[in-house]
Amino acid sequence: MKRKRVFAIAGVVTVCGAGAAYAAHVTEVDPASVPIGSLVAHNEVEGIRLSSVARAVDRGRADVFVQRVRLSPGQATPWHTHPGAVFVQVVRGSLTYQAEGHRDCPERTYGPGEGFFDRGFGHVHRAVAGPDGADFYPVFVLRPGSPSEIIQTPAPEECTDDDESGEGPDHDDGDDDRKSM
Repeated sequence: MKRKRVFAIAGVVTVCGAGAAYAAHVTEVDPASVPIGSLVAHNEVEGIRLSSVARAVDRGRADVFVQRVRLSPGQATPWHTHPGAVFVQVVRGSLTYQAEGHRDCPERTYGPGEGFFDRGFGHVHRAVAGPDGADFYPVFVLRPGSPSEIIQTPAPEECTDDDESGEGPDHDDGDDDRKSM
């Protein structure tokens, strides 16, 4: 019995240590280097589901990530989901949001001043930058202790167009500042 307890404590310490090590490796910008003012203001965000935000909150707490993402023209994020809700605001260029659907792969393009809400929790999607690229700010509201803001997944069957790569149409493997969203 004592041996099980020691193993259980060792397991908890290992998991906590790994979580702290991961959290220490998240790239953060020095707040002093960001100019004072609004990063995004008055963007119209559609599709907000309060139930997804509420699902991410535990006893009044949540992990929040704010990122700046830049994609090159035609560049796509990997297919993915999130362990919580995400508000996305487009500030430059255009961004096409592709998502798994009911027997189809609906997509919608957003430009500067527009945005969308992704409910996360297994909802598979990706974003593809338009011909001028895209800059956007995703704001993640995740369950406390979430190990990552993005969970890569295979492309949904309805989104593959019989593409051998499984990445779907218009996939670009180029580099970006941060592949998430």
